[in-house]
Amino acid sequence: MSFKTVLEAIGHDVKSVFDWIGSAKGEAVIATGEAVALAINPAAGGLIAVANSTLTEIVKVEALAAGAGAQNGTGVQKLTAVVAAATPEILSYAEKNKFPVPTADKIQAAVNALVAFANALEAPKS
Repeated sequence: MSFKTVLEAIGHDVKSVFDWIGSAKGEAVIATGEAVALAINPAAGGLIAVANSTLTEIVKVEALAAGAGAQNGTGVQKLTAVVAAATPEILSYAEKNKFPVPTADKIQAAVNALVAFANALEAPKS
């Protein structure tokens, strides 16, 4: 049984996603999640920012691929685009927090993990 993943749905209907993210409800949900993480560990703020910007880039790349009619079969190209966009911020975060410099493989694994997270969620039936 096949289902449409969240990223597939986002690619097809990115406007509604951005409308929700910008809505009062979307902002409240995001802010609540971030507030909980920051209350537990204030240093997590930078990591949350990196994850948010990387997820935003994933959504943008997926939407661009869908708009170009190239959503399927272009995983490697989409991954390459997201990794290229996210790498400077990831490296900056690591440097600021005195973490070892992540390798290209580690950065790609982090991006893949965020993509896997989004793909694990089933989109609502349209």
